[in-house]
Amino acid sequence: MPQAPAPIETHGRGWLRRFGGAATRPIRRTAWRAAQVARHGRPRLLVTYGDGLGDHLLCTALFRELRQRGQRGLWMMSQFPDLFAGNPDIDAVVPPDWRYHELIQAMGARSVMPIYSEIDEKEDRSIPPDRHIITCMCRHLEIGGPVSLRPYVHLTDAEKAQGRIAPNQVAIQSSILAARLPIGNKEWRPQRFAQVVQAARGRYQFVQLGSPDNPPLEGALDLRGKTSLRQTAAILSQSLCFVGLVGFVMHLARAVDCRGVIVFGGREGPWQSGYSCNENLFTPMPCSPCWYWNRCDHGHECMNRIGAAEVVAALDRQAALHGQPLAVDTDVLPEPARRPARASAGRDVALPLSA
Repeated sequence: MPQAPAPIETHGRGWLRRFGGAATRPIRRTAWRAAQVARHGRPRLLVTYGDGLGDHLLCTALFRELRQRGQRGLWMMSQFPDLFAGNPDIDAVVPPDWRYHELIQAMGARSVMPIYSEIDEKEDRSIPPDRHIITCMCRHLEIGGPVSLRPYVHLTDAEKAQGRIAPNQVAIQSSILAARLPIGNKEWRPQRFAQVVQAARGRYQFVQLGSPDNPPLEGALDLRGKTSLRQTAAILSQSLCFVGLVGFVMHLARAVDCRGVIVFGGREGPWQSGYSCNENLFTPMPCSPCWYWNRCDHGHECMNRIGAAEVVAALDRQAALHGQPLAVDTDVLPEPARRPARASAGRDVALPLSA
């Protein structure tokens, strides 16, 4: 009777597999880097940010300035690639992945997070910036000379055409509390936006944009949560005006040359984060601009002083200007001193080196 074959020794295979993986990891990493450079070109700068949509959109202003100064090899790390589609100022948009930081370091390039304000979580606030937030971001990238204070989104003609919903359309948003970093002190209350719609719905077709969690506005065409980033941008591009709050949609409207009526209140100043082509409803108070997130020791008086009638009047003025070129705000930064090769400056991102 034939004997069964002897069992095969397998207890050492796990160690061999791990050893083999470790031995080939440098080869795989080198091949991955080579593939990225072959696809996107040699990187000179990688810009990265956190999770905020508006912060990623603002980075387009930096890329425009860098491109106008002849710089190439400009990469953006973002989980929102649709914001940058068709943008001629950016050479590559890559997903969040620590390997790109390694690649940047290996090639002697820079990886920068151009923050515009430090955060004091204990005090529940951001430190007020001393210049416009785009100016502050430009300083981190050592951009000197005149800079334009506006972001950019590039839509196709077909996308723009699809953004036309109705005659005399006005885009509106009732709240920004669904943002990744909700800031209660930016809120004007949805009930007041509802009063705006009721007062002006006979002259305009309001199109409500934003998160499905935003309170609905009766009388507005409800597109909350029903549009992509680019569809939202297209609707704004075809609107007479955007009525809303300080946040991503305000910046998106400026990126596609849509005027705005923005309720600032007193949390931050229009000269810090807004655009002069808009009607910016700011309430000067001894405590403003405070840049607190949710804490307010004055009962949100800066917001309460702004009424629906004031917003409607501002909307009428902005709608009457539709079709005229929007003013572009500018600032001037000193030319930076020449920095030694590979030296760190600004807020360069720490580069992780472990797999």
